[in-house]
Amino acid sequence: MEAPAVWTHPLMYVEVEPESNFIGAIKHCENLAATALDEENMLTQQALYLRLHQCLSQLHPVLNDPIPEAQVEQFTASVRPEISPSMDTESDLLCEYCIALSELLSGSPRTLRIDETLQGLLYDLTSFLADIMQAPRWLKTPEGLHPLG
Repeated sequence: MEAPAVWTHPLMYVEVEPESNFIGAIKHCENLAATALDEENMLTQQALYLRLHQCLSQLHPVLNDPIPEAQVEQFTASVRPEISPSMDTESDLLCEYCIALSELLSGSPRTLRIDETLQGLLYDLTSFLADIMQAPRWLKTPEGLHPLG
């Protein structure tokens, strides 16, 4: 019998340290969500989603911590960004997400279509979270740094 691919997937073994590198942590979460969405092996997909859950759970407590002084430059723009992170979801897909969540929360049995919709929603939300977390927070001007917002 062939060994399941889950144990050899490289994303399963990436160390996540959100306290010291929250950008690396959220990028890893985004990679896990994208990889799981495309994964065809059910066991590997489930393991990737479990790993995503673990990484997001580690990241959650530090989301509102101040940005370390050493990382401020990473979040500083010289020109005001033209576009802010947004979730550009078509209304039909947004409705599918709502239907899937309401079906899940109502206790109805899940179908393969609902599972696929929820996987897409998880990917979109994880990517949106990554965009928000990596967005500039300050604008560099001749007078100094000014918060964007």
